[in-house]
Amino acid sequence: MLATGFLATTYINSTGDIRRARQASREAPADSKIYISNFGGGTTGGSLAAMIGPRAYLDVLEKHFADALKAWDAAPQDIPERRLRQLEARVGIQVLAGQGGVAKSECEQTRTLLEARLAERPEDGRSLIGLAWAYVCLGRNADAVRVARQAADSLPIEKDALTGPYFLAGLAEVEARTGHPEEAVKILRQLLTIPAGQVVSIARLKIDPVWDPIRHDPSFQKLCEEKQP
Repeated sequence: MLATGFLATTYINSTGDIRRARQASREAPADSKIYISNFGGGTTGGSLAAMIGPRAYLDVLEKHFADALKAWDAAPQDIPERRLRQLEARVGIQVLAGQGGVAKSECEQTRTLLEARLAERPEDGRSLIGLAWAYVCLGRNADAVRVARQAADSLPIEKDALTGPYFLAGLAEVEARTGHPEEAVKILRQLLTIPAGQVVSIARLKIDPVWDPIRHDPSFQKLCEEKQP
């Protein structure tokens, strides 16, 4: 299961080959495809891909947003944790699809559940990232950046070189989505310099719709033209 996740990551991050990544994903056990948290990122995640899950995110990369949502239609709703995962994923997909307005009800549900969880576990990085995207959906951009930064600060790269980059990438994604291209590019450049190949790559930047709001920004375009270390 993990091996196929890492293989899918390799195809996406090295060459942007979605077809081969999808083939690798199909080889994972059927009941694991949705609930693996992200492309090789373990169960803690931190990026939007972690929140949405690898199977649905392949559809996101191709902008087949309706198909991505369908992957989360049948998630069990009688188990609170899975219901929350379903809500988080659907919110993320709909924000990327430009359907945040019609997702307000799910955004509010997600916000309420995550704020309650964070009241008990304020350093839960994954919940902070989920809340950041709920705030993005609701147009609360300052709050979105604040909690995404809190998530990144809770597990810095200096403390955890494996998981930390995912949360830093999550902050960059939120910065990009809330009108802060300079901050997003600054973080991306840092991640590319480390390097953090499982998290971000030039090939991935070119195809991932999470970066669409800054795609025409000169500094982002310059970054995409540079040779990755």
